[in-house]
Amino acid sequence: MPRAVKPGRKRDGRLGPPEGYPKDPERYADPANWKYPVHTPFHARAARRYFNKPGNRAKYTPEEQAYIDKKINEALERFGVAVKVRGGEVEEEAGIIQADVPLNKDIDRMSLEELLLVLLGTNRLASAKGIDPTLVSVDKETATLLSGTVKAYSVRIDTQERRIEHDCTDWRSNRAKARLLCKHLARSSTASSPRTSSGSSGSSSGSGTTGRSSEPGAPGKLYRAARPSRPRTR
Repeated sequence: MPRAVKPGRKRDGRLGPPEGYPKDPERYADPANWKYPVHTPFHARAARRYFNKPGNRAKYTPEEQAYIDKKINEALERFGVAVKVRGGEVEEEAGIIQADVPLNKDIDRMSLEELLLVLLGTNRLASAKGIDPTLVSVDKETATLLSGTVKAYSVRIDTQERRIEHDCTDWRSNRAKARLLCKHLARSSTASSPRTSSGSSGSSSGSGTTGRSSEPGAPGKLYRAARPSRPRTR
């Protein structure tokens, strides 16, 4: 295996970080060129997917490739996302993360649908949309706090404190650790209390696009609440 060497400057390298991305070059697998950010589980996974493309790898020497591979793999292991190169093949993460944060796209400019696809994946998102609105209850709702129940489970999403409290098995056993959402949290985040649904039909539809999460910047707040410095799994 080649000795890992930090990449040098490339002709197509960036002069600085993309807008909205970390300003610390060490949060990139290629710090010299501000490429392949690995600061979140989603970006680390995207970095692995893009760097696995032969055309992208060909821009680096074998030693530089080894350095980038090492940085990406370390990030994936740190986040608990099992996608890495093993024997030249991509080892998938069994559907833990099924969609990536679009590269160079500000989280706050993502639609709620885009964000939920990232945080849930296709199957869980479909399940969330299928939860009957009559099974969703909102007890308290402010600009930064949503609490209530979905089916028999309690939900509390505090975007100011970046804290999520929930008690379903899927959330407690694996989704919290991976900084992702379960179907109950997704359904609650699209629910709307009577106060916020004035002028509408008064209930959230199965499409999951009504209520507080359609406010400007709300998807980004939800994303950051799902990614606290330490997951809460009460």
